Amino acid sequence: MADIFLSYSREDEARIKGLVTEFEAQGWTVFWDRRIPAGETWRSYIGAALRDARCIVVAWSASSIESQWVAEEADEGKARKVLVPVLLDQVQAPRGFREIQAADISEWQPGQPSERFTELIGDLRRLLEGSPESRVGMPPAKPPIDLERKDEGQAGGRSSPGRRSLFVALLSVFAIGIVGYFVVTSLRPGKQYVPSPSIPLQVARDRAVTRDVTRSGGSWLIIAGSFSRDELQSAERHQLRLSRAGLGTSVIDSNDYPLLTPNLWVVALGPFESREAASAALSRARATIPDAYAKLGR
Repeated sequence: MADIFLSYSREDEARIKGLVTEFEAQGWTVFWDRRIPAGETWRSYIGAALRDARCIVVAWSASSIESQWVAEEADEGKARKVLVPVLLDQVQAPRGFREIQAADISEWQPGQPSERFTELIGDLRRLLEGSPESRVGMPPAKPPIDLERKDEGQAGGRSSPGRRSLFVALLSVFAIGIVGYFVVTSLRPGKQYVPSPSIPLQVARDRAVTRDVTRSGGSWLIIAGSFSRDELQSAERHQLRLSRAGLGTSVIDSNDYPLLTPNLWVVALGPFESREAASAALSRARATIPDAYAKLGR
């Protein structure tokens, strides 16, 4: 697992090398080699590195703001809340990423002192390692609760380990029973799963949603938003807003499309049979979703 996944445009490779050298000098590992080894696929090599990286640094430049691949990698970082954008040129980030503050290092030169680059290193260190300065003034952490001392002073001693074990076992059986009931109910023919907001049944929800919205045929998609695996409700709300606006979107599991970034919920239009059909739909969709883009999924 790399500390930093560096997303950039091929045209900027010469400038990126200096950035990699500085990051590695801090002791961080950096994934930035875009060459896919023989026998590997994008999904197994670059996609896996993107998914596992602790931080995703996206280098926006005059070239990369036009790159579909860079936008998709930035979308992964945004969904996972580990995106750190930097500006190699005085450009505006693409729509959908402008609310995230970018570090402007357009005037930085490798090996030369730069206040803004020093600030970037500090921000990355706080994200990756935790800075001692960020803990100054914080109250001391509360000591862990000793469950075995809960009943101390009552009946002159500690609670019985056997009673605690029995209580935990009963809770486990009860929880398994609830999950099993809702899973069976959600998969019953003709019955749609309606989640209870007080019970986290993510496994049942994942299976129900994937069953309902994954569609066969076609390879091209219009990507209207990407969400991490624990943000399914946010994806559903986004899909509902777009549907109310007249767009026939659905929530899909990116794992069903080999060319999409894995392990995401994606709000999408399509699939479409051809790139031309997807482009025509994209032109109409951008009136409502300015940062939508077309993507080959299979």
